[in-house]
Amino acid sequence: MKKFFLCVAASLFAVASVNAQRGEKSAGVSLGYGSEIKSIGIGARFNYGITDRIRVTPGFTYFFPKDGFSAWETNADVHYLFPVAGKATVYPLAGLTFTGWKFDAGNAFGDLGGLEDVFGDYLDNASSDITRFGVNLGGGIQYRLTGKLSIGAEAKYSLVSEIDQVVAGAVLTYKF
Repeated sequence: MKKFFLCVAASLFAVASVNAQRGEKSAGVSLGYGSEIKSIGIGARFNYGITDRIRVTPGFTYFFPKDGFSAWETNADVHYLFPVAGKATVYPLAGLTFTGWKFDAGNAFGDLGGLEDVFGDYLDNASSDITRFGVNLGGGIQYRLTGKLSIGAEAKYSLVSEIDQVVAGAVLTYKF
């Protein structure tokens, strides 16, 4: 199933590059929540309009450490835009993600009641890192506040081996 979604995302990128026209560019910041890491993430993104309806959105999100876990993700999503009700636009999205997760046992436990002296060396050295590729599926809505500034909301499901999660959040973009 993941291979199917990966092929769909690759096809969307191919279609977008064939229909290339000089398009709208914007950059933005995001604030979201990751369901698996159960932490808030901050991000940056760039939107490039390939056509009037298709845009490519690469971005990066860093999730704040919680319970010894920290994570980041780099995404390359394609949005298909549907203008609705004047200044609002909705879009489904599909894309690719590359994510890294780290577990640091030294930061996972709170006060150990004096056992830090006994287990301190072990806890300081116990950590694990994983990185994985995956696929994003989701959607969003964008509302133009002014000719240059937009706000929006987005939710996507990142299908990543062993660490699938939903990331939902708010986005603020500036068109230039």
